[in-house]
Amino acid sequence: MKFIHAADLHLDTPFLGLRTAPAALWQQIYDATFTAFAKIVDAALAQQVDFVCLVGDLYDRAERSIQAQLFLQKQLQRLADAAIPVYLSYGNHDYVSDAAAELPLPENTHIFPSTGATFTLTTKDGQSVALSGFSYAQRWVETDMTPQFPIKTNTDWHIGLLHGSQSGVTSAHAVYAPFTLTELNQKRYDYWALGHIHQHQLLQEQPPIVYAGNPQGRNPNEAGARGYYLVSQKGAQLQPEFHAVAPIQWQTCTVSVAGAVRLTTVINAIEQAVAKLKQPEALLLQVNLTAAETLSPALLQRIESGELLSYLQKQRQQQPWRWIYSLRPQMTATLNFNQLDQAYWQASAKKIFTAQNIAQVAQPLTQPDFLAAALQQADLPATLQAQVLNLLRENKALAGDSDAD
Repeated sequence: MKFIHAADLHLDTPFLGLRTAPAALWQQIYDATFTAFAKIVDAALAQQVDFVCLVGDLYDRAERSIQAQLFLQKQLQRLADAAIPVYLSYGNHDYVSDAAAELPLPENTHIFPSTGATFTLTTKDGQSVALSGFSYAQRWVETDMTPQFPIKTNTDWHIGLLHGSQSGVTSAHAVYAPFTLTELNQKRYDYWALGHIHQHQLLQEQPPIVYAGNPQGRNPNEAGARGYYLVSQKGAQLQPEFHAVAPIQWQTCTVSVAGAVRLTTVINAIEQAVAKLKQPEALLLQVNLTAAETLSPALLQRIESGELLSYLQKQRQQQPWRWIYSLRPQMTATLNFNQLDQAYWQASAKKIFTAQNIAQVAQPLTQPDFLAAALQQADLPATLQAQVLNLLRENKALAGDSDAD
């Protein structure tokens, strides 16, 4: 038995902030989420898997564009033509909406309703598989949905599809459909296919509880390899294996400009560092220039104004291309308290911040009418000075009345 687990396709991601790329590059960036999923379908066909699980957020927005719907329809039809069933759920980005306004999906596609359901199938080698899951009925599902999942009964394999967050774990993603590993293990499933968290990871090895992550990073916080899991039977267990498919990777590149005195030196340092990046994928790069405090004000102004970034972006791109979307000068901190500095500070503080010194400095605050005296000495227009003094007298009178109460 063999299947593919993928999630968080986020088809039609807008990739905000990258529209300044040349037209050909921008098209590759925009197509990246579509390309990544097409590669997953290619793998399903090549591996002749028994089925495919897609766990939430297939689209980037609830308002699913017709273009994105048509693409998904065609890709799922490729699987239908090969007699590979698909089991999918919708998540917080693409929660269940009016089906009448959407293109129909092929008959091989089984969609989990918001109330939850369990589908069953028989694999080519005669094994029975149950798949349980649910779709989001709205953008926010903040309740624990695991009670909707039945306990495994008499099938050979049982798989859970859950788009949600592990309780008590800090994440950049909002907490939806929270669960605990204890709750999932109580269902006695053979595999939990998770979605929502975009970093692929194994929460538990056996039985596997797995986040597939998203097949294509959508912003700088989603750097590194992105893809899906191919899950294969190994005796009485299921073993997930990660496969990268993202056509584009986000990456940070650090370049030292210490001692550079000419613009060409800075440019050459950047170009040499970028040339050393050997990934086969196209790269979206943030370049950090360290020791930038050693640069002359004129050189630093070229960087901070964006002029140097614009120059680099206009250079001819090689394949696979490397697009610098951000160029950041980084200054080494000039004030750095070491342990000796801290010791001197603490010793001085003990001598200066004594009760006697504090009382002496604060002594004017204890005098009656100290604010009035200070105001009379201040260089203020006579009219404004008189108004403030009157307010002080009124407040003092009120305070006296209050004390009497």
